[in-house]
Amino acid sequence: MSRYSYIPDQSATAAHASLQRSLKIMDEAHQCAVLWFGDIMRRRLFRELGHSSINQYAVQELGFSKSRTDDFVRLARKLEHLPAVRDAVASGDLGYTKAREIVSVATPETQDAWLEAAKETRKDLVLEVKKAKRAAKVDPAQG
Repeated sequence: MSRYSYIPDQSATAAHASLQRSLKIMDEAHQCAVLWFGDIMRRRLFRELGHSSINQYAVQELGFSKSRTDDFVRLARKLEHLPAVRDAVASGDLGYTKAREIVSVATPETQDAWLEAAKETRKDLVLEVKKAKRAAKVDPAQG
C-alpha cells in the first residue's frame, strides 16, 4: 500500500485533503507522461518497440483510446513549437490541464504572455482562452 492509497471512512477534512493530494499527483503524472510520450513520438522510438506509428503504439502498448491518443499527440506536437511552455511543464510550473488550454491559442511569440495568464486560476485561464479564440474568429473585413 502506497502512502497515497485510498483509506475509507476518513473525516470530511481528511477525505478532501486526500482527494486534493491525489489530483495533484495525477496532474503531475499527466505532465510527465505527455513529455515521455512526446519524446517517444519525436524520436520515433515506437518503431524500435515494434510499431509502425505512434497511434498503433499508443493503442496497443498504452491502452489509449483514439481520443486520448489524439490529445497526447496534439499536446506533444504543440509543445515542440512552444519551448517556454514545454519547459514550464517539465519543471512542474505549469500543470497538464493548463498546458492543454494554453497550447490551443499560444504561438511562439505569445507563449510568455500565456504562461503569465496561467498563473491565474484555471477558470480565469479558460475564460481568457475563450476570448482569444473568439477574437481570432472575427473577420476585420466584416466591420
